[in-house]
Amino acid sequence: MFKRMILWLLLVSLMASFGCSSDSTNPEIPPQGFEPTPPVNPQAGGDRLFGITISESTNGFLADFEVAKQAGVQVVELPLDWDYIESSEGVYEDEYGLLAAMSFYEANGISVLLTFAVINTVDSTAPAYLDGLAWNDPAMITAFNNMVDWVFSQLPAELNVVGVAVGNEVNFVLQGAEWTQYGEFFEAASTHLHTIDNEFKVGVKTTVINGLFGTTGSLIKALNELTDVVMLNYYLQDQQFQVRAPIMVHNDFAHINTDFPFREVWMTEVGYQSGSEHCLSSEDLQASFYHELFTAWDRHKDFTKLLLVNWLHDASPELIAQWAEYYGSSDPAFLEYLGTLGLRTHDGQDKNAWIQLKAEANPRGWVPVEPATN
Repeated sequence: MFKRMILWLLLVSLMASFGCSSDSTNPEIPPQGFEPTPPVNPQAGGDRLFGITISESTNGFLADFEVAKQAGVQVVELPLDWDYIESSEGVYEDEYGLLAAMSFYEANGISVLLTFAVINTVDSTAPAYLDGLAWNDPAMITAFNNMVDWVFSQLPAELNVVGVAVGNEVNFVLQGAEWTQYGEFFEAASTHLHTIDNEFKVGVKTTVINGLFGTTGSLIKALNELTDVVMLNYYLQDQQFQVRAPIMVHNDFAHINTDFPFREVWMTEVGYQSGSEHCLSSEDLQASFYHELFTAWDRHKDFTKLLLVNWLHDASPELIAQWAEYYGSSDPAFLEYLGTLGLRTHDGQDKNAWIQLKAEANPRGWVPVEPATN
């Protein structure tokens, strides 16, 4: 899913507030008659990593970060389009301060999944001077590796990067021979990333629906023969953006496990919209999804090691309008899907999904430990 605009808005706000204390309190709205479904035999989080994309509400980033901590968030994603970093050949910049802003997460003990979105759902983001080159062209590979080196030179030294994705939802863009070319590009990129840190887990983000479970499934599996971990984006819906029954998450997780036996799987985006007019969902269905999701995750905990929920708050009408322009789509179901993925409303009120998610995360151990007081 496209995240550039939401990330820029979020981190511009973060940079403006970094180093400042917030005396505002989050106006969390108490549940209005919703009782979360009790977790089913919750398993300890153990070595699993849990995160949420902290999209911003009208309360501002610092208040939203405090809310996210209630669920014990451990990891967030930093997605970077290539042409955001390298605007022209060999010219690198961090215009919005995204890399410097990672100091906030470093200081707060939050890890980062770094995504180099060289393909980002709908198109390549390689800078214009590389137009026309195949992905496996030596000049393309060298340019990418140089850009990567610059990015890591700008990140805070102590920031914990848990993994690196090279490409986001590449299955929507690659065609024919490009799959083999991209595989060679990825292999060279992964080798280079391992020279920076041999412990990095490097992968490629692809989708489950309309990807692994679709016509590109065999190509996705072949590409993942080159990866350290399998990275998947998962939204439980059909091609019309109408939600599927939450219980189906169990079949889907079992299917993934069958497709990638004994492989480590990272669910790099997971979401379920609440929009009812076009997506045929509701707050109750969204909450039910998160109950079934955590139950399924427990059953596959030996191999599914990371889950990143997308996202904390619903998008603003202004942001949805920007997405519509970017995608060139006015499909009301698509826009409702994008706009109602949040666990909370854009004005910072709890949806049932947020109440359910906390009920699932907390007994599994994803809760900040408060300092002991005398």
